[in-house]
Parts: sequence; structure tokens; C-alpha cells
Amino acid sequence: MVSMTKRSLLHTICVIETFMMTHIAIDKVLTDMESPRPCLKILVLLALALPVPAQAATNLSASEREAIEARVQTLETELHELRETLAEDAQISQARATPKEREAKSVEARVEKRRELERESSHNPLAVTTYRRNYLLPWAYNANPDQARFRQVSGAGNADSAEVKYQLSFKVNLVEDLFEDNGDLYFAYTQRSWWQAYNSEASAPFRETNYEPEAFISFDNDMSALGWTNTLNRIGFAHQSNGRSDPLSRSWNRVYADMVFQRGDWAVSIAPHWRVPEDEKDDDNPNLQDYIGYGDITLVRAFNDQEVSLMMRGNPGKNHYGAQLDYSFPLFGKVRGYIQYYHGYGESLMDYDHINRRLGLGFSINTFLAGIPGLE
Repeated sequence: MVSMTKRSLLHTICVIETFMMTHIAIDKVLTDMESPRPCLKILVLLALALPVPAQAATNLSASEREAIEARVQTLETELHELRETLAEDAQISQARATPKEREAKSVEARVEKRRELERESSHNPLAVTTYRRNYLLPWAYNANPDQARFRQVSGAGNADSAEVKYQLSFKVNLVEDLFEDNGDLYFAYTQRSWWQAYNSEASAPFRETNYEPEAFISFDNDMSALGWTNTLNRIGFAHQSNGRSDPLSRSWNRVYADMVFQRGDWAVSIAPHWRVPEDEKDDDNPNLQDYIGYGDITLVRAFNDQEVSLMMRGNPGKNHYGAQLDYSFPLFGKVRGYIQYYHGYGESLMDYDHINRRLGLGFSINTFLAGIPGLE
């Protein structure tokens, strides 16, 4: 009986050593692949899994017991030392990586985080996530308000230069993986309003509101070129209108694409669009593209928790342009301080052919990159 017990224990130690050497080899391969995995509690698992007789320990002499304990302790020490060596190797590999490799790895980590959050939200059929920025500007000062059009909105008085501007934007995942393991279908809605909240003379009307429902298919991507990674592509259809009757009615439909490229803390969104043609008698704004052009380009730079972005649009052939500069920073909790400056044409549908110069101060709850699905 004692002989069988010794053989069983010796067999167990051999299995432990073999298992540990195999685990170390696998761990080394994973480390070389820059995909470290947490080490398993090998001895605990083996103690639970290996069929060692329960009465084995009671049949051992004191010296045999001490020898086995010493061997197990040695194995644990060797495993600890090997783990430290692997961690040092990983740090050395990171230190030797080129700036380009480190940037690519950083981009991949942020993109994977966004994708994981999107996947988690998609499991909840009632989940709604941010799309474009959500913000409130209690003070938005326009140095050049369109007084002529405001008098058509309200017959009492002129428009105040100071008003409230806000935007609400969300999306809902409808269908996942339309094309094998890629291509998610979303519905999104964005509403942007300009409210003459301080204009008591004109009864504080909403000067303008733009409603924009849309549907798009989003494709994840990881192709890289010249140090930039194309992380996301979207193809969609959008309708935008201001819900007013003539002569202030504005509406249009467009098909668009949106391609996002990232490099470290930089991101670029290129979003060309094609306006769906309308009958001349039904077109409220036939020369809209003369002012807003054929798409938007947005350049984004993140500084830790702060973000600066510049959106540009316009029609070079007509010499009509519009640009929006945004800066946001952490304030408290999930609320961010937000500063916005807009100059040029196309800020709203009603004012698409009027030059606005507006500075706004307020709050936001998400950044540009957070909606990408931002990179979220």
C-alpha cells in the first residue's frame, strides 16, 4: 500500500512538473505574440483534478512528507521567477517598440474598448447609446444674427444675440453582423435647437430646430497605411428638416459615407454625401449645396481627458465655407465643460446661406470620439 502511495505521489509530482513546463512554454509563446494571459493557479487546479488517493498523506513518513513539500515549494519558486522573467521580457519588448508600433497598439486598444462597449449595449434590446455630441450651451452668442428671418419667426422685436443652443443625439443597434461577423445596422436621431430663451420681448421662441433621423450600417476595420488605421466605416441615409412651413421650410435627404482614421491621439473623419434630387417645385432650398458643399471633414486631437476638434465644410467653387471648433474637458462626474465656436455658412438649415459668428459656453456629456462610436 505504501509503495503504491509513493508511486502515486511521484507520478503526481511528475505530472505537476510536466504541466508547469508546458504552461510556461505556452505563456512564453503568448508573450512573444504580445498577448499576455493571466497565469493559472496550477497547483490548486491539479489538486482538484488529479486522482490522488485521499488517504495518501496519512501513509507517508515525516521525511517523505517533508521531501514532497520541499519539492512543491521549489516548483512554486521556479514558477514565480519565470513569471517575473516573462513580465520583464514584455516590458523590454514594449520599450523596444517603435513609436509607430506603440501608436498602433494604443489605437487598437481604444477601438477594442469601444467595440466591447457597443457589444455589451447590443445585448440589451432597450439600450440607447450616444451618437454625435450631446451638449447644452446656456450662453451662445451670435455676433451676426439673421434679423430678417427672425422677424418671420416672431413679429415682435429682433433676435437677441445671446440664446441657448443644445443638441441631443443617440443611436440604437437594430441588427448585428449583416455580413458574416461585420456590418451592424443602426437607427440614429439627432436634434439641434436654437432657443431665444432670454428674449422676453419676443416671448422667448425657439428660433430654429433641426430634426435628423437616419439609418446606417457600421463596419469595423483595422487596415493601416502610412501610420493611420481605418477603424470605422459607415454608409447611411439621413433626412433633415426644420419642421416649419413656407417660407421658412427647409428639408433635404442625403446618402452619405463616413470613414474614420486614427493615429495615436489623432483622429480624422471624412464624411462625403450625395443629396437625393427633388422636384423643383418641392425643393425648399435648391442651392443648399452651394453653401454647405458635399461633405464634412473633422480633425480631432485628444489630450488625456481633454479633446479639441475642428469640423470644416463648404463649397470651394462658390467660395462658401463653414467651420466649427470644439473644446471639451472633464468638469465633474460624467459632465464635461464645453466651448464651441462656429464661423461661416451652414450652421442651421434656416441660416444655411447666412454667415454666423457664434461663441458658446456650456456642458457636454460625451466627446466626438465617444460617439464612434468614440471610439465610446
